[in-house]
Amino acid sequence: MRCVLLLSILFIFTADAFNGTDYAFQDTLDNDSSEVITFKEVPVIIRRNPGTALLRSAVLPGWGQFYNDEPLKGIVFGTLELGLLSWLITEHFAAEEARINNDDPAYQIHRQRRLDLIWYTSAAWLFGMLDAYVDAYLFSFSTENEVFERETGIAAAVFINF
Repeated sequence: MRCVLLLSILFIFTADAFNGTDYAFQDTLDNDSSEVITFKEVPVIIRRNPGTALLRSAVLPGWGQFYNDEPLKGIVFGTLELGLLSWLITEHFAAEEARINNDDPAYQIHRQRRLDLIWYTSAAWLFGMLDAYVDAYLFSFSTENEVFERETGIAAAVFINF
């Protein structure tokens, strides 16, 4: 027989207890007031527009990744996509040259490579666009989670299976 035992919620803290820096400012008016104003520092959540990232990546490979502050991914996607595109263009010119010279075996080889490279280049381009879109959508995910945890508290549970 299997039983699931929920031990407890380990800790729940309110937003006032943890993860906030309190600042105090003295009243600057010339009076005898000793009132101190306190507030919590709230992080600024920076968001990226997924549509903008998608369009940037469609126009220039890797540009959407740079927009999402992912320069290494931008360099990799840009190099991969532009490399495939240049290889596709090279195969196109080789196929046309073989066709003009009536070299049918060479033409068939270059033509088949050209067709394959059209698919590979299109797939890489679409994957780069999709990656830029998803990264922009999830850009502020960790910051939003930190804010959510501060506002609602942290909870944990332990399950034991018998």
